[in-house]
Amino acid sequence: MKKLLTISILALLSACGSKKSESTEQKNILENLTYTVDTLVVDPGEEIIDLSGGLRLSNLSDDKSKLYLFTQKEHQIAIVNLDQLELEEFLPFEVEGPNGIGQYVGTMQKLDGEKFMFSSFQTSGIYDRNGVKIEDLKLKPTDFEGVDIEGDGPMNYKLMQSANGKWLFSLPGDFMEGSRDLAVLDPANSSGKILDIPAMDKASEFRIILQSTEMMSIYVEDVNLQEFDGQVFISTSVTSDIYRYDYKQDSLQLFTFPHQLVPPAKTGAIKNKVSSEDEWRSEMEKASSQIGFEKLLWDDSSNRFFRFGRKLLPKENDEAPTKAEVYLFAYDANLKLIGEKFLEDVDQIPSYPFFKDGKLYSYVNVEDELGFAVFTFNF
Repeated sequence: MKKLLTISILALLSACGSKKSESTEQKNILENLTYTVDTLVVDPGEEIIDLSGGLRLSNLSDDKSKLYLFTQKEHQIAIVNLDQLELEEFLPFEVEGPNGIGQYVGTMQKLDGEKFMFSSFQTSGIYDRNGVKIEDLKLKPTDFEGVDIEGDGPMNYKLMQSANGKWLFSLPGDFMEGSRDLAVLDPANSSGKILDIPAMDKASEFRIILQSTEMMSIYVEDVNLQEFDGQVFISTSVTSDIYRYDYKQDSLQLFTFPHQLVPPAKTGAIKNKVSSEDEWRSEMEKASSQIGFEKLLWDDSSNRFFRFGRKLLPKENDEAPTKAEVYLFAYDANLKLIGEKFLEDVDQIPSYPFFKDGKLYSYVNVEDELGFAVFTFNF
């Protein structure tokens, strides 16, 4: 039986209270934002969907009717019907052997025809819905003419295939240093190139390495790859800057934004190497208490981009839930900033959000079952 929980919450948010940019007369479309929230729960039938990883390894179908969620423990994909709120089936995959996807999957992408691309430290490949590997992806720099980077490790970090199936994109670089480049690869012709994306190098300034006699931990700010309508977008949590790469025109463009409510990027010096947990926590707080930017979200209904920002608040104790100041930004289809808002009644960033039918879906765990908080915005 399908489950439906409804929570009607009308939040009247105050006006921004900031001056309009003197360089533009564009109205802030989020100034008088209101919204309601409903909570929906997926019926798994007699099955159990492993939610230990949230929706980290998930994709949507092109029409947003299905969610494909890879669960790391069982090494299977749960296909969820978002229109009917039901689990349809599981697709199992092997860990080792000729059809193995590897023990620890880094990225999963749903391709046309219910094919799937998996990438891990051990292997990268394309598989059919029956778990059979139909293409082994060799991603060493020496396999591609025109690619000249240091090292011989596979270029599989944030691996992504273009919507037309011709190109592969990834973010090779030095993990310890946190620096990244954009790899544009043409597997059919064994060729490619490396594009410099210097605005993303700011992420490397906020890496923190804890190394002591007892342990070693590494924190690196994320750099993200996304595709919308035949264009690739590169962003990072450290800065609001965004690159857009049009692979049809082979053009790379950097966008910066005149934010009024938040700084455009994190600032200040972070101690990159520490030797104690106290130092680790101190440096992490320096970074997390500043503005951080989430991934882009595309809304087909309004033809707009949205993006959340957050500043984490200090915890009262280790057991206390993480809370944050949360901001919402809006952009037109050409990435012009057209709205920004401090969401004073929200204290957590929506989890793995996406737009469907003009509404924002955010993952929630409802008594260990897959659920979504669904936001209906009124501008």
